[in-house]
Amino acid sequence: MNKTELIDKIAEQTQLEKNKIALVINSFLDTVTESLSSHEPVTLIGFGTFKVRRRQARKGVNPQTRKEMTIPATDVPVISFGESLKESVAKKKKLKAFITSAVSKGKKAAPVKKAAPAKKAASAPAKKAAPAKKKK
Repeated sequence: MNKTELIDKIAEQTQLEKNKIALVINSFLDTVTESLSSHEPVTLIGFGTFKVRRRQARKGVNPQTRKEMTIPATDVPVISFGESLKESVAKKKKLKAFITSAVSKGKKAAPVKKAAPAKKAASAPAKKAAPAKKKK
């Protein structure tokens, strides 16, 4: 789902105008960005926490020149998801697996096709059988 689809979905559920929903979402994103820029975490209980993590300087290799180089330390945004979100995602997966297995038990499984035997490489010519020797 992209930002436009998210706006459409929220507008459909709330019966609000799309431009107002877009304004709220853009404001939310700007506020989170501003907060993270000043190294303040943003916590949405039940959903997750946005925060900034310091990535230490490290050595790497330039793939073009194969020379060793130092990658400088940097700050990166991260999100850690809340337990209730993790659980709801896990439950949906379990539910889908349960429904799939229940449906497949009611129907006959399709026969499994066996793979064709592997053919010998055609690079070498096949040997002909030697003719049988006549007995005198």
